Amino acid sequence: MKYFTQPDGKFVIEIPIEWQYKNVAVGDENPPYSFELYENHIGCFQVSCYELRKGQKKKGKIQNFDTDSLEFITKRMDRGGFNMHYWFATVEDHMFMATYTYDSEQEKSERIKAELIKAENSLKTLRLISPEKREDVLNIDRYEKFMASLAASFDLLSDSIENGSAIPIVILIANQIDAYLRLSLVMSKQLSDNTNKMDIALLYQGENDKPITERKIYSLAKNEKIIDEELFEELEKLYKVRNKMVHRYIISEFRTRDIYDLSIGYIEICEKVRLILEEIENRQFAEKIGIYGGDRNPQDEHSAESIRFLHSQVNDKHLVDKHWREINTPNN
Repeated sequence: MKYFTQPDGKFVIEIPIEWQYKNVAVGDENPPYSFELYENHIGCFQVSCYELRKGQKKKGKIQNFDTDSLEFITKRMDRGGFNMHYWFATVEDHMFMATYTYDSEQEKSERIKAELIKAENSLKTLRLISPEKREDVLNIDRYEKFMASLAASFDLLSDSIENGSAIPIVILIANQIDAYLRLSLVMSKQLSDNTNKMDIALLYQGENDKPITERKIYSLAKNEKIIDEELFEELEKLYKVRNKMVHRYIISEFRTRDIYDLSIGYIEICEKVRLILEEIENRQFAEKIGIYGGDRNPQDEHSAESIRFLHSQVNDKHLVDKHWREINTPNN
């Protein structure tokens, strides 16, 4: 299972890894929030959460924030060639409504029966998050999306290396260095403050957020002694040469050969920064603090289930066929 967090952090639900969140794929994150199999989809699960108006009648038992295993009122409505299963629950001053819809001809299908069981299991995990906890829930979601984006960047980098395309190699590795340093800053602060809280401002930038630039990240990393003066100067030098490549290739003496030399420089520096991050991850595991403060050693191989989870997130980041990874149901 994987978590879906409503875009405002209002609710959280666990859904099967093999289900895709369709709203982001079609570019509309308004409710209802829709999910279906990545491939060979046979039905659609949808969930909505509405704030009840003052005086509006509440259906069923009034349940509490931050509680799963909710009690649902169920209903069935079949018409127009489609079967629809409904679930309703009232939580505090909100109402959940969920549906699973499929073609009526598939009613006796074993696949539909299996998907309905998944829907019911997902609904057992549905929680309306209390307002004071929503920021923490959103931060976890943003961290997971950050990590998925980092993973997706390796697909693009692999393409660029295969094609011998030096410019995207430079751009992508610069992104990865920036990501490694941001993670290093977040984890170092967790260690120094002895906390599991994340400074999500370093890992997520909304449309209206003030940007924390790449060069600012270099300075912060130097000030926090994550990188030394020598590595800082190397990063600054690469940045300036890259800036020349991007903005002054045509109007300067900058040569194509220089781009290839620059890509090699970035590859070498990236490995240095990655090893710094790895050391911080190991410290967190040893001291049981922060992102890696749990039981899983960062040096351990990932389980098959965690790889399926990552592949589903990377699919959602790419949304292009070229980098599509098949997400089968377990044991398929």
